[in-house]
Amino acid sequence: MDTHSSDLYKYLVDHALDFTEDWLKFQNLKSGSHYSPDSPTEVLNKIKEQNSNYVKIIAKCLLLSQEESKEVIYNWTRETAAHRSKSNTSLDEVVRNSGVFRRVYWTYVEKFVEDSNVNIPLKEVFEWERKINFALDYVLETFTSTFLNILMNRLQAQSTLIKELSTPVISLTSEVGLLPIIGDIDTTRARTILESTLQQSAEAHLSMLIIDLSGVVLVDTMVAQQIFHLIDALNLLGVKSVITGIRPEVAQTAIHLGLDFSNIHTENSLERIIADVIQENSEFLHV
Repeated sequence: MDTHSSDLYKYLVDHALDFTEDWLKFQNLKSGSHYSPDSPTEVLNKIKEQNSNYVKIIAKCLLLSQEESKEVIYNWTRETAAHRSKSNTSLDEVVRNSGVFRRVYWTYVEKFVEDSNVNIPLKEVFEWERKINFALDYVLETFTSTFLNILMNRLQAQSTLIKELSTPVISLTSEVGLLPIIGDIDTTRARTILESTLQQSAEAHLSMLIIDLSGVVLVDTMVAQQIFHLIDALNLLGVKSVITGIRPEVAQTAIHLGLDFSNIHTENSLERIIADVIQENSEFLHV
């Protein structure tokens, strides 16, 4: 381990807090951003702690091999990216601050060289440049990748929740449920409807499911196939299916496409079948 690199490492670690205060001077005011100077004291202290640790991690890379540096950096960026993603911090802020951090970092390296009482070989300075810039580049690469993965997973979870909420199975009685389908059905939504309906029907221990299509304005071959798949799957669970609300234009399209609904129990009126279900349930309760 060369002495100059060790001295630089110690200098950067000892000045990590001063570095962070200088870095904070470059931050812009932004409501909700963890980088904003007017952030709550608790948030600001956390940012200072993270940034000081960041200074020390980059400094440590001066003493490590490239592979060792990558491992240390990845562990830090994974934790920090998760923390940033919970705030109102945008990715462009992260990229901007990466540049600010780099400039301040090299300012401190320059101060170290100027304050040293020994002559530091130019070759050694270039070696520092290689290690520090590699570390900073790898931080930005792994941070943005982790940050985006977290956001994409969050969006996917929200999208799945919205789709599930758009296909609720409503309990009419302890054994009869209603599935109102509204809007267009594409391949992705059809798969969600199938999976969500089967799960909800099984959990509710239904014996009958009324599938209302009055809110569906277009039925093509793909949509019909998905409905058939759903009914077949429900049959395997022991759930009888009844389709209601097939609009006249949908019926005409189905006939034109040669879609066969003859083997499926259909009813014209959703209100009537619900009334029948309620009446049957009421009669059962009064027996």
